[in-house]
Amino acid sequence: MKKIIVTNAGRGAAINFCRSLRLVPEEYYIIGLEDNKYSIMNVEADETYLSPSVESPYYLEFLKEIISRTGADFLYASKTNEELWTISRHRDELDIKTFLPEDDIIDVYEDKFKTYELMKKEGIKLPDTILVTDKDILKKFMDKYGEIWLRAIKGCGGKGSISTDNFEFAVNWIDNFNGWGNFTAAELLSKKTATWSGIWNNGELIVSQIRERKYWEFSYLSLSGVTGITGAQITRKDKELDELAIKCINAIHSKPHGIVSVDFCYDFNGVPNPTEIQASRFYTSSYFMAKAGLNLPHIMLKTAFGEEIDEINEKFSPLPENLLWIKYVDCEPVLTTVDEIEKNVKVLEELVNDKGWE
Repeated sequence: MKKIIVTNAGRGAAINFCRSLRLVPEEYYIIGLEDNKYSIMNVEADETYLSPSVESPYYLEFLKEIISRTGADFLYASKTNEELWTISRHRDELDIKTFLPEDDIIDVYEDKFKTYELMKKEGIKLPDTILVTDKDILKKFMDKYGEIWLRAIKGCGGKGSISTDNFEFAVNWIDNFNGWGNFTAAELLSKKTATWSGIWNNGELIVSQIRERKYWEFSYLSLSGVTGITGAQITRKDKELDELAIKCINAIHSKPHGIVSVDFCYDFNGVPNPTEIQASRFYTSSYFMAKAGLNLPHIMLKTAFGEEIDEINEKFSPLPENLLWIKYVDCEPVLTTVDEIEKNVKVLEELVNDKGWE
């Protein structure tokens, strides 16, 4: 039985990773690490430890101790930024598998402006974007486009993202985040988005899946409408998007390795534009795909251990189209289909027409 350490294990992405592993016949022994004394109660693992925060001077020593104490075989870092960077940079000191790309590649993936520059160099269609280093460059950009999109170059969950056509507001917004030199301003795109997620092994694509996001949950709580929490998402197949995702990834690295996802936002002409690439971890949607029949966490681990995978029948979006995943706080997520949703819509429409309501 493989022993898998999962960090940040009391939060959504890691919980869904663990739930996915529980769906397969192969038994995994899960060791959950969580640095929040309250969130630790949410961990779904066989063994759980309250960990120091990644900023702690003894975080690395703690990891080494847990690896030694449990005899774990694999370390999955589910949290972004400092935790991922710390584990990646010290991987040679940790007696455990990680299945991560090289440090310098992770640094590029985690920097949205660096990925933009590399993709732009390859002639990929992207929204016009600048690094906002001072007020003058911001003013010129806003004079050109009017309403623009601001966001931090590092972070997740839509960190620092907002659209505005007000220069003074934009300046205050960046000031609030101490973001000069750490924010981009971009040409505005539509609200239609999609994500391509794949698992790679030293340049070979193992499997991938496209999902289209229908809306952001709790969008009313965010000025930008982006929360990083998908409310509903649908499986899709799109050969052109497959090709574009691979072109985007190859712009960063000729031999991609590990988990790599590309986020797309469509422009007002319906053309998909890549907006960021995230590597080394799964989104919360891993459980959606696992329940639908594509268990990416399990496939990733089988790949990392060099074992044969019987579950894959095609490399590009093997799941049927129009499977729908709906989730909300304090509710069990629902796996259904677009057709089922449309049945409810049809009943309401018939009632409205019958009553003559406008």
